[in-house]
Amino acid sequence: MIPLLHAWIRWQDRLSECLGRLIAWLGFVLVCLLVYEVVARQLLRSPTDWAHEASTLTYGIYAILAGAYTEKWHGHVRIDIFYHRLSAKGQALISLLIGGLALALLALLLSSAYEFAMQSYAINERSFRSTWAPIIWPAKAMIPVAIALVMLQMLANLARHLCTLLGHPLASGDGGRPHG
Repeated sequence: MIPLLHAWIRWQDRLSECLGRLIAWLGFVLVCLLVYEVVARQLLRSPTDWAHEASTLTYGIYAILAGAYTEKWHGHVRIDIFYHRLSAKGQALISLLIGGLALALLALLLSSAYEFAMQSYAINERSFRSTWAPIIWPAKAMIPVAIALVMLQMLANLARHLCTLLGHPLASGDGGRPHG
């Protein structure tokens, strides 16, 4: 059972890592959008009616989809005053308790986010912040996707902590361990 759990943890870590590296390219897309707008506005004296909103939507998708990668590397906010003074098993126990609570909250959020995205899709929602008026349900659909990806990575991290508590920690070369 433990070898299967270790294999799944490694698989989930690889998925979050690959998606994180892929999503990082949205940062490049964002820079290109903004540079294009600056050149069009300042040099060509022909500002776009779409670049600002496109960059807002791109950044929103980029920020929420980066959550699983951030969770893999334990990059979310944590208060470390007492945590690092605990043994590995003590840290694993605290992480299991807090992670379980966080998963419960994310499950509630996932349900609401799914309804939010489905309502947007049902009305083919458009943004009216500009004359471009893009369809925005695809961006809103990324919210439940991002939450689900974070939850999967959290489950892998919780499984990692459970393995530690059971005396079968993953080897230190395996991904997902805090660095530094």
